[in-house]
Amino acid sequence: MNFSIKAMCKHGELLHRRKTAEAALKKAREMSRNGCYNIYITTPEGRDYHSSEFADLPKTPLAERSKPPHAKVRSDSKHT
Repeated sequence: MNFSIKAMCKHGELLHRRKTAEAALKKAREMSRNGCYNIYITTPEGRDYHSSEFADLPKTPLAERSKPPHAKVRSDSKHT
């Protein structure tokens, strides 16, 4: 699940990707502070949110935010 953050800056369009909505918002705010404009976050489902709509951006479920990036999932229920 990736969120895309697009913005126009003085040298052209920038595109960043983040795994959670919270990380995408953090990056979008950083880009805004650095003078970027026309900032959009696109959800994994393809919905675009303009910076004026960031409050409406769905939050990432806690289980997905706290999952370690390389977590192993057991395929069986037996413990050895």
